[in-house]
Amino acid sequence: MAPGYLGAVAHEMSCPTRTPGSGAPGTGTGTVEAGAARCRPSQTPVTRSTIGAAGTAGAAGDRENRMTMTPPRWRPAHPLLLVASMAMIGAVVTVPAPSVAASATSTVIAGEKVSISGKLASRGKRPVVLERFLHKRWTRVVASRTTSRGRYTFVVTMPHHSAGYRVVAPRTRVHGKVLAARVSTTRRYAVAPQRATLTLPSAVVEGRRVGAQATFSPARPGRPVALHQLVDGAWTTIATSVQDAHGRASFKIAQQSTSTYRAVTPAWRGAAARGTASRTTSVTSPADDPWVTGYYAGWFWDQMYPPEHVDMSAMTHFVFGRVAPGAGSIGGRAGTVVEAAGTAHDPHLSPDGTRSVEDYLVKKAHDAGAKALLMLGGDGNDGAGFVLSSDDAVRAQFVDRVVDYLVEHDYDGVDVDWENCLDGARGCGEATNAAPVTAHEAQRRLLALLVDIRAEAATRERYRSTPVLVTFPGYPVNTNFLTDGKVEPWQAEVANLVDQYNLMSYGIGTTWSGAGWLSWFSGALTGAGPRTPVDIESSIAAYVRSGVPRSRLGIGIGFYGIYFGPRVTGPRQETDRERIYEVNDVALAYSELVRKGYLRHGAPKWDEPAQSTYRTYGSKGYVPANDRRANPAGFLSYEDARSIAAKGQWVKDSGVGGTIIWTLNYGWLPSSRSNPLLEAVKKAFIKGS
Repeated sequence: MAPGYLGAVAHEMSCPTRTPGSGAPGTGTGTVEAGAARCRPSQTPVTRSTIGAAGTAGAAGDRENRMTMTPPRWRPAHPLLLVASMAMIGAVVTVPAPSVAASATSTVIAGEKVSISGKLASRGKRPVVLERFLHKRWTRVVASRTTSRGRYTFVVTMPHHSAGYRVVAPRTRVHGKVLAARVSTTRRYAVAPQRATLTLPSAVVEGRRVGAQATFSPARPGRPVALHQLVDGAWTTIATSVQDAHGRASFKIAQQSTSTYRAVTPAWRGAAARGTASRTTSVTSPADDPWVTGYYAGWFWDQMYPPEHVDMSAMTHFVFGRVAPGAGSIGGRAGTVVEAAGTAHDPHLSPDGTRSVEDYLVKKAHDAGAKALLMLGGDGNDGAGFVLSSDDAVRAQFVDRVVDYLVEHDYDGVDVDWENCLDGARGCGEATNAAPVTAHEAQRRLLALLVDIRAEAATRERYRSTPVLVTFPGYPVNTNFLTDGKVEPWQAEVANLVDQYNLMSYGIGTTWSGAGWLSWFSGALTGAGPRTPVDIESSIAAYVRSGVPRSRLGIGIGFYGIYFGPRVTGPRQETDRERIYEVNDVALAYSELVRKGYLRHGAPKWDEPAQSTYRTYGSKGYVPANDRRANPAGFLSYEDARSIAAKGQWVKDSGVGGTIIWTLNYGWLPSSRSNPLLEAVKKAFIKGS
């Protein structure tokens, strides 16, 4: 979240009215776009050591705040100008035009020092008096004189009661000229009590890093916040942060035993210290059995794998795909949640005719004892949608809407599928002719999004006894690009923030054509080398070296194949001269491999070093009789019962957390009403199968 403001930023003291609006079409959440009117400074990111960005803003021009005896329509006619600022920040905070009613009140904390400064249009030193309206009458606070340029400043300690202030310039004579008396418009300072809350899960898995969030009001961006843990009967500071523009401070903690926490913001700029009530979090042991997290492509519900046939007993976690971040692949406004599974969201289309396909599958998962997760995002333009929707200015709204959606549809958690636009590339939401969002900033936004989703979910009744689950699909790593055998620090940080960090170790996640690569497998378990530099084992090892527990990492199994053209007839062959390289997961879904005869032709092979299945079709290649437009296949890599069994055994032997499946739909064979690959996963991973 965004630290910043006092001590680092000047902000407008106005409270511009923000009109509530409806959520984006298709979200089904009914969440308003901008909430009720409230003070919110504009802000620009600057570097900070914690998740978030400090804010900066310029003050409005002095000319819009001249004094007058009567309220003007816009520009006051008389020449006395009033500017209010928080004295402790050393920067003037401009009061907008007096005709704007919402600008007449500022929220302060008792004891804070406020600087009231201004300028007279006439030059020359003259007396000015600051008056306070309290207990139904105006009283003199302090008198002063302007500078020769007509400027003045008063510093006032805010009382414990709300009050109005004005500046009076009495009638006087300067350099022989009589100057008429002037009175500024009144500014009201509403003294608000300090409030503080601490949000964190009631239970966490031992050793797992989770997010904690302290929220203070009134917000004072930049004000320090300390997170305390009760250790041997004494409060000990274990982390520090600062308030963001919304008064929130975020922390990441990992605990080994049941612990009690509180958050405290110290006395600051005249305001008294304030602490939250204490919160206790218990610790649970990690599960011993590997997880099986299966993705269901909801947009294929009426074409591949009918909902009534989905075998929920074959998995521990069911992921419904999908919704998208606003301004991503499906459009919508940044910060909204956009439905992206077609008619699977529509009511009354489920097999029982009583609900949506989405809600039917969530209930079906729960009835089978599986957890139900929502897929948020995906490949393509959703990276840009995430960049825009996780910007500090809209992330709070986006998080609210995501959690609203989870609660509305009874999900146990969310799979944050932010796959691209994390490397500073162009085309990721930047304005025309603007520089792209940097890799560091995009990664910061991702980390903040993960923390905020957990923190917001912890405030909801649905997740108080059973904390929300957050998963993330990452990529395997190329061993040629590692530094000291480790992944990049941000990747390890993401992995340590989520419940499952699953590698998309299939398709182009593990293989490539050209650029010096030799032909290689989709989902190679082992056997990587300098020219086949990706496999599951080396990728897991790189994350473990980077400080990620094995139990938090998962592998991937793709229910589809990839193939090279006929110049390549097996693994570890040159690919630079072979222009055919087919990786479309829909066209090469396991069901399509069966339907088009790929698995009835060619010679089936097993590669021991890679623990992978493949087929070779010779130098002429194979073209399906029912798809003559397809490019000929020379070397096909795919999953079968043997390769899946090898992965299941390796996961159990190595202590890795589990596997994901992309996608359950691809394995469905309509002719036999079966899903052979899912049955193989069930047998290899699920105890008692």
